[in-house]
Amino acid sequence: MKLEKREITLNEKDSLKDILFMEKALLNDYVETLPKTSRKETRERLLKYIKETAEELFLMKDLLEKSTENK
Repeated sequence: MKLEKREITLNEKDSLKDILFMEKALLNDYVETLPKTSRKETRERLLKYIKETAEELFLMKDLLEKSTENK
């Protein structure tokens, strides 16, 4: 059996989808951790990260929509 080398390339749409998926997973982890947190400083930091991650998620979603429109 001969193994073939296949060229694997990621296009912009695939990359944006991967980033969007990871941002959603990260946001979900932050939200799940928040109620388990007891220190005020940690809660404040988590809320900051939730906001930043949500903004990045919206940016990736917008970029993905623009990328899809252009094709």
